[in-house]
Amino acid sequence: MTLPLLCPVCAAPINQHQASMGFYCDNKHHFDKHAQGYWPLLSNTKTKPQVLSRQQMRGRHFLLESGLFTPLITQLQTALLSVLNATSEQAFEHLDYQCADGYYLRQLVPAVVEAGVACEHWGITDAENAIFAAAKAQTPAKLILAALKKLPFATQSMDVVTVFDSLLKGKECIRVLKDDGRILMLQPGVRHLWQIKQQVYPDLVEKPLQLNLPNELEIESQQQVSFTQSVTGEQALTLLEMSVFGWRANDELKHQIKATAISELEFDWQIITLKKRL
Repeated sequence: MTLPLLCPVCAAPINQHQASMGFYCDNKHHFDKHAQGYWPLLSNTKTKPQVLSRQQMRGRHFLLESGLFTPLITQLQTALLSVLNATSEQAFEHLDYQCADGYYLRQLVPAVVEAGVACEHWGITDAENAIFAAAKAQTPAKLILAALKKLPFATQSMDVVTVFDSLLKGKECIRVLKDDGRILMLQPGVRHLWQIKQQVYPDLVEKPLQLNLPNELEIESQQQVSFTQSVTGEQALTLLEMSVFGWRANDELKHQIKATAISELEFDWQIITLKKRL
């Protein structure tokens, strides 16, 4: 079975042993499948994976599973299927970069299956308890625990790379993307979590959206997804901690946000499809 994986030790192509489901390369580096259902692809046994806060993990899980993001998920499903249908491949390779606990994969993969599109889905993160949670939740993808500075995937092996709840850093996502592939990125918009952001930045003013994209990529399409939802104080605090500006809030402000529900919190995203400049 041909896999898009590379050995993290020697960069040789990786094969899969059908009986054990473990990975190995011709240089005899072996990577057993974890009992929970994911594959640790680490360069050496002394490498310590990242670990996310258990409190943050629980808060994020309950928030995402609450249905608050349903309008966003519907649009993401449409965007992913649009990207897949726009190419001529018979079978696709899809990488979800920084997949965390697999929430987005669990929402998107069933839509791809229902549409009858043949696609192999991969999820990767460097956080061990996040990939453990993704596997435990039976996320429908091959789940990889690995360092993100050098992805264990072959150059130009992916048709689609999705980047949600994470910044597009470095060149690795671009390296593994085929020349005719696409990156589907989710970016907070100008008004995202506005009522929470106002509490963090008292002098907040609305500014144009800035997209700091690598020079190797250009925007193919861009779609805004905006809606309002009622949230509890607990949910508002979790949203704050998940945001890029959450670190700016002190304990007093966090307590204040947690104690107050918000009746019409603005959610504002940009779904951006990127392609390589050729």
